[in-house]
Amino acid sequence: MVRTAWRVLGRRGREEVDDVVQEGLLAALTTPALPTGDVGAWLRAITARKALDAARRTQRRAEEPLPEAGSEGPGLAAAGDAESRLDVLLVRRALATLKPVDRAVLVLSDLEGRPLPEVARMLGLTYMATRVRASRARRRLAHWLRQQRGAQEAGAR
Repeated sequence: MVRTAWRVLGRRGREEVDDVVQEGLLAALTTPALPTGDVGAWLRAITARKALDAARRTQRRAEEPLPEAGSEGPGLAAAGDAESRLDVLLVRRALATLKPVDRAVLVLSDLEGRPLPEVARMLGLTYMATRVRASRARRRLAHWLRQQRGAQEAGAR
């Protein structure tokens, strides 16, 4: 549950991860409808929905910006060389440009490796809507990353 909340919320939501997990556990313990299948998947689905709610709340408030490309944030020094740190920052910025539900679809499917039908169930979406969201979000990410790489290369000349 913690990993799912962390991945849906991203770096900026790290202080909310514990709250999301607690909300998810409370929701799971107080629901009259218990799962008949995989309890872990059921708990992850609840957590993903609670994380999306938290992301929407955060989006309505002022958000702190990500560190600039040349600066090092906490934990980035262990990520490897400078180029890999820049890549991580670029991907984080790119993910931050997506809507929370699109970010959740990509995190659950691409980072956690969950199949799209399971992601659809977890987020309360149809399978086709999840496929479309994933495809469009990947295209947006690729486009944004290409733009950023082009801007970096132009600045380096």
